[in-house]
Amino acid sequence: MEITATAGPGPRQAVVTLHGELDIHTARDVRETLIATVAVYEDTVADLTGLDFCDGAGIGVLVATRNAARRHGHHLHVRNIPGYLQLLLRATHTHLADTSPSPPDRAHIGVPENTDAATPTCEPPPGQL
Repeated sequence: MEITATAGPGPRQAVVTLHGELDIHTARDVRETLIATVAVYEDTVADLTGLDFCDGAGIGVLVATRNAARRHGHHLHVRNIPGYLQLLLRATHTHLADTSPSPPDRAHIGVPENTDAATPTCEPPPGQL
């Protein structure tokens, strides 16, 4: 797991980018970095663009970080959530603050690349908010 934390773009903002696998083996280091960041910065972005895998321990890290941010009166924004993780979060009724998903990844949800089947999404049906 590679964790990159950078300050900015604003004076009270930080971006933490994760690359690799967020699982039982890497959760402690990621948790320490994220919780330390949300304690200092009012707005923290967790960018999951490079996240290859996330298990229950990883989801626990994201929830703990969200809770820590709220305790400090700060905000956690999770962006570029891989499709497989969007589906897992939805299936487990896990809500992360201020999330902005990326399109579901066909390879992680068992839909062949060369198919005309509709891609599942995490969006509610029209008119059901």
